[in-house]
Amino acid sequence: MAPHLIISDIDGTLAVDHTRVTPRTAATLSQLLDAGHEFYVASGRMYNLAHPIASQVDSRAEIIAANGAVYDFNGERVHHLLGAAALRATAEAALAHHVTPMYFSDDQLFYLTPPPADIQAGLEIFAPAENHIDLVETGDVAGLLQYADRITNGLILSFTDVPALAEIRTALNAGGTLHVSASEPTNLELIPAHVDKAVAIRELQAKTGIPPERTIVFGDGLNDVGMLRAAGIAVAMGNALPEVKAVADHVTGANTEDGLAQFLETYFA
Repeated sequence: MAPHLIISDIDGTLAVDHTRVTPRTAATLSQLLDAGHEFYVASGRMYNLAHPIASQVDSRAEIIAANGAVYDFNGERVHHLLGAAALRATAEAALAHHVTPMYFSDDQLFYLTPPPADIQAGLEIFAPAENHIDLVETGDVAGLLQYADRITNGLILSFTDVPALAEIRTALNAGGTLHVSASEPTNLELIPAHVDKAVAIRELQAKTGIPPERTIVFGDGLNDVGMLRAAGIAVAMGNALPEVKAVADHVTGANTEDGLAQFLETYFA
């Protein structure tokens, strides 16, 4: 069979409990890699937090990280940077609404002031203890801008003031300095302008020569809708949001039921 490009979101799709890939799913994907197909995990996570999940699948599994701002290709790592204008706009908007902005490189987390305890606890779910992530406190916006040459994306979180996030998103979208997405009502995902998971997939389709009709994408959240639309074969998980299922060509089992493996085993039988 001609090579396919297989791409899966991580949380709620490939991984169970945000931390592990089941043996069945890993075995199915390894067999497809053996057969000459390409496999990528695609996540809003920073590169170093996506890598432990990809490595559970197979050493040949590749990574799309930071919602498409970073991805692997042909032994190299492609980066799109958020940029100084977007850093200033997002930090000032977050501070004005008293919510927490954080920013990421492949292996560093930048913050102006330490995140509240509930946000720190939420982030630790995604960070295995053995994964080294440097924490950098910039102190103010000027300090943050010193790292503009390495920051690929960011996150604004609030578990208590969702209306503030909606106001910030409206203001940032009007400014046009970046792309703003969200996987949950409690966050805003800050991505370089004109970049998202779908853009990364289209770039990979062009570089690999694998067309959309041989691209299979799995997702469950709102920030997966764009990449599902970039695929000729769009698959929503059984646990996906209704809006995600509405744009998918197929619905498979939940991530806790090896839904990804279920679909691939049937498709490639």
